[in-house]
This record gives sequence, C-alpha cells and structure tokens, in this order.
Amino acid sequence: MIPMRKNFAVITFSLLLSLTICTFTYAQSSKDFLGIKLRPEIQTIFKDIERQAGEKIYAEFVSQEDFQLGSSFISDQGAPVVLIDFSLKNDEQKLEAVIAHELLHLRLRLNDYPTFLFSSTVQTAQGWAIDTEQSNINDLTGIIEHWIFKPEMEKFGLSEFINLAGDTARSSKRRKGQPDGQDDAINYARAILEYQTAADIEVVKKIYEANNWTRSLKTGKEIADLISQSNLQTPQAVEAVFLKCLLKLYPPPPRYTFKLTIDPKNKIFRRMIINSARNAGRKK
Repeated sequence: MIPMRKNFAVITFSLLLSLTICTFTYAQSSKDFLGIKLRPEIQTIFKDIERQAGEKIYAEFVSQEDFQLGSSFISDQGAPVVLIDFSLKNDEQKLEAVIAHELLHLRLRLNDYPTFLFSSTVQTAQGWAIDTEQSNINDLTGIIEHWIFKPEMEKFGLSEFINLAGDTARSSKRRKGQPDGQDDAINYARAILEYQTAADIEVVKKIYEANNWTRSLKTGKEIADLISQSNLQTPQAVEAVFLKCLLKLYPPPPRYTFKLTIDPKNKIFRRMIINSARNAGRKK
C-alpha cells in the first residue's frame, strides 16, 4: 500500500483483510491494466501472479482511505485484487509505478511471504494490541517488503515516481511539543530505507531532534539497520527480522518476549499470529 500524504499511520497493504471481490472490481489483462499497457517486465510479474493464484487479477480505481495511492490483497476466493486511487487515473507514469508496487506485494504474498496479526490476547497500556497497534504492524511489514523489491522498482525506473519525501517532515513539524510513538519510529525507518536523497532523510532527522523525539530516532535507526543488513530472500528470514524489529518497537516486560505462530485459520496466504510468551529458561 502506498500513501499519498500526511502521517503514515496505515501505509502498508491491507492484506489482512479477507475481502470478497465486489462488483466494482474487474478482471485485468497485462496489456490493458486500468487503461494502460504494462511494460514487458511488469507483464511477466502479472502473468506469474495469475499462474500461481490460479485466478484472474482484479482491479479498479477507488477513493482510497487514509490517503493511500494503492492497496492490494487476496480475496476470500484466492483472487489477487489491486485498488488504485482515482487521482492517478490520468498520470500514466505514476499509475504504472503504483500498479507495479502492488503487484510486487502480491507476488510476495503468493510466495508465502507472511503478514502478521496481533493475537486477541496481547494487551498494551492503550488497550488490546489488535485494536490499537495493528496499523503499526502493517506498516512494519510494508517497509520490510518494500526493501525486498526495492531493487526491482529501481531497475524498472519506477522508484522516482513514488517519492514520499516531505510528508513525514510536514506532519512531524506540526506535532512539535507532542510525544512520539511507534508510528514515528517506523516513519523514520521508512525515511532511511525509502527516501531517495540523504538531504531528505536529514530534514526528518532535524525535525525529530527539534521535537526531542530521541526514542523514535534511536528505534527507527535500529529497525532500518536490521532490515537493510539482513538477507530477506526467504519467508523464514522475513519472519526472523520482523520479530527482531518488533522487539525494538515494543520492548516487552522482563521475562517476556514475542513469538510467532502460523494462523491455521487462514488457508489463502501465510499469516503469522503474534503472541506474548515467557522467555525460555527464566523463572516465573
């Protein structure tokens, strides 16, 4: 999922939603995907997705929520779905970039790269984690996946059409005097991993420093380092890195940690449930 602007509270794809294909989505072809012909490299990805899913890819222009440019998910029937914001309808270059971005997310999903969902039993000071923190988990998953397919987006020459620089800076500047949160740490990690110039990253860093958001600067840098320094070529590697990042983002109380277990209820794609657990070898 790609944002348009504002604070990136829900930037990542909505793959946790098991939605039924609605009447407003239509089957696409690689030569006429929402009105444009995809370049050969992206056509190959398109065909791979349909082959693996055994279903047509459905897509439509919609008014995206949370200022998103695009989102994607696997339906209850196992069909890949791509939703693109109306604002891109007449911007062919940016439209192709966002379509490619969402197709790359779908390809990972069909290759068993997991999504992550808080267990209904995990609680935070703000309430049940699945209600208050799940959007941060989606965002964390998103930036990990963006790093995986960043080389392809750059190879296709499409990264330049999805420039997120400036959004976090503007939002953070308006919030001076307010406390930072996990979403701010994720936004700083995103800036490090996804912004296209060092100058744009430095702008965010200076604003965070002025806001006295030292925790987000530290945690965001640690998360960015964990992602960028890892080999993320397998679903298992992604799960391991995600867990390390999660422990940075939400340090558990003494004697406790997080563990991931596969969700047996989800037969469409791989989903991992986040549970709390006692550290092995520690006394109760």
